[in-house]
Amino acid sequence: MVLLLAVTFLCAVVTDKDVVYRVAYFLALAVGGSYVYLRLRLRGLDMRMLDKSYVAQVGDTLKVQVYLRNNTRLQTGWVEIVPMTDIPGGVSGIATAIAARGQERLEIRTFCHARGHYTVGPLLARTADPLGLFCVETRQGDRARVVIHPPVMMLPYFRLPAAERAGEESTRYRSESQTPHVGTVREYIYGDSLSQIHWLSTAKSGQLMSKEFDSGRGSDVWVVLDLEQKIHYSRGTERTDEYAVAIAASLTDLVLKEERSVGLIAYGDREYVLPLGAGAKQMSTIVDMLTLSRTEGNTALAKVLVRNATQFGRSASLLVITSSAATEWMSVLRELRYRGLNVVVALVDPTGFGGKESLDEVAMGLVSAGIPVYVVHRGDNLPYALSRPIMPDDLLMFKQWSNAEQVLASQTHGDLSPGIRTPSRGTC
Repeated sequence: MVLLLAVTFLCAVVTDKDVVYRVAYFLALAVGGSYVYLRLRLRGLDMRMLDKSYVAQVGDTLKVQVYLRNNTRLQTGWVEIVPMTDIPGGVSGIATAIAARGQERLEIRTFCHARGHYTVGPLLARTADPLGLFCVETRQGDRARVVIHPPVMMLPYFRLPAAERAGEESTRYRSESQTPHVGTVREYIYGDSLSQIHWLSTAKSGQLMSKEFDSGRGSDVWVVLDLEQKIHYSRGTERTDEYAVAIAASLTDLVLKEERSVGLIAYGDREYVLPLGAGAKQMSTIVDMLTLSRTEGNTALAKVLVRNATQFGRSASLLVITSSAATEWMSVLRELRYRGLNVVVALVDPTGFGGKESLDEVAMGLVSAGIPVYVVHRGDNLPYALSRPIMPDDLLMFKQWSNAEQVLASQTHGDLSPGIRTPSRGTC
């Protein structure tokens, strides 16, 4: 347009004709007027977000409330409002027109694809003139904090390993550690701490009595989440680590609802090791850890199990969640099982997410060792996928599924259905 304006003025000077001058003046007025009018339209626009923080789960729709006010006597025309954000997948904008001296409240929605801590803001207002010559942008507002937790789903048909509690024989030795469960009350032994003394029994018996904490080894459950970077894959907005984290959060909720102690081990961007605990506080802590964790680990699952083997008490339960096609960690699980641990494995099949290594060999090895195995494929409903462990007869079907997923992945580019196949919430 600038080049056309320059050529028109040059032709007007050379030809010295009034009609050419009029065309040049019209073009100059159109260009200058469009620019000035465009600047005035956004000059008096005030924008802000009504909330300072948002909390959601993967699979939820995040709703951002925006307040707009036009302080000028000119209508803004069509303006696109876009919240600046680092949320995966971004936030789509919304177009609106605000009358002179008018105000409006908008609700901008976006789908939560991945867990983590993010920010939303400032707000970006963008508009253009009718001729498409200029585009003007302005940014206003503060940043709001967004926390997206992994989904916690009910697993009504998942079978946790049975708690093999020891007998109720009387104990005359001091407990090596304090667990969340108090088993009985005994006479005071030299070295017991004041916090261990049971004052009500002391008042009734007339002598110092101490609380004996039940080791509860059979009821202890350890959730081991494999966050090694090289074993996880993604296709579009769907990722194997999001499925794995959703399984870990849901299993933790199931264990705590059965009033059993649970601990978490995950080696990602750093080592996440949470000791055994129970109650709502333990659930909140685990969810926060899973939200912050990143799939950036370089420690193989076999090494993770070996490093933490001493923490697993005798007859404890071990829930392992992984997408690894390696076989080294299977031998470690066999040794732990021989020690008396109850082992259950949940596999997230990576072939549907762009991975090339199938887990059929791993599944067959675990089933032959007598270890219950649950397999989750891309697009599966988690409560349904975790309702029944695979049987030897299912291995042939599992292998055919993996081959079909590999063929589909090689023939398909991009995401098959963005935002639709994220693990759904609720029961099956």
